Amino acid sequence: MDFDQSQYKAWKLPNLLLLHWVINPGLAFNEIILGQRIPKLTLIDKISDAPLMERQYVPCPHCATIHKGTLWAKKAAFGNWFGYLCPTCDKTIPCLWNITSLILLTLTFPVWGWFRSSLETKWRSAKKRQYANSSDDEPVTAKNTAWLKMGLLYGVIMFCGMSLPQILKSEVSLVYIATQIGIWLIAGLVFGGAMKLFLGRKNKNIKNSERN
Repeated sequence: MDFDQSQYKAWKLPNLLLLHWVINPGLAFNEIILGQRIPKLTLIDKISDAPLMERQYVPCPHCATIHKGTLWAKKAAFGNWFGYLCPTCDKTIPCLWNITSLILLTLTFPVWGWFRSSLETKWRSAKKRQYANSSDDEPVTAKNTAWLKMGLLYGVIMFCGMSLPQILKSEVSLVYIATQIGIWLIAGLVFGGAMKLFLGRKNKNIKNSERN
């Protein structure tokens, strides 16, 4: 897709962050269960001095509309099983797939494949309603993002996906359960802090150029 390269730089494979999303088997839970997806192409505004979170844009290859990445933040970050639905042309913006997700979906295709078309139709309708209901919401910014809540939610999700099955499957001690809760609590806090540092950082190149 064509875009103004003087204003944007492209994030696409083999970008290390995107590569991590593709090869990390733990993220299959995020994709298949939660419906969290990453677009194949993200544009980063090189001119703005806003935090990285607010400088991300997702282009639609069908209608060439460039959407703010925060359109798929907070609640809208979930339930994107079929990709990102473009609110302009109602077509699907291609997203990456985790390798483990693809393997699991291939193995279970005989179960869910029969219902794919009807599921996608219901998904499209639900996403359109979601966009319509969020039109009056406060714009998502790095400043009003609850990073602590994000981190704790991540910890809870990972505990449920990684530790809870083992706890339910076999007899484990209370010490083991408490240890797992502590591990994922700390991991969640670290994740929230890392996201704040990464997505909340401003464009230093703009500041340096202004000083010069």
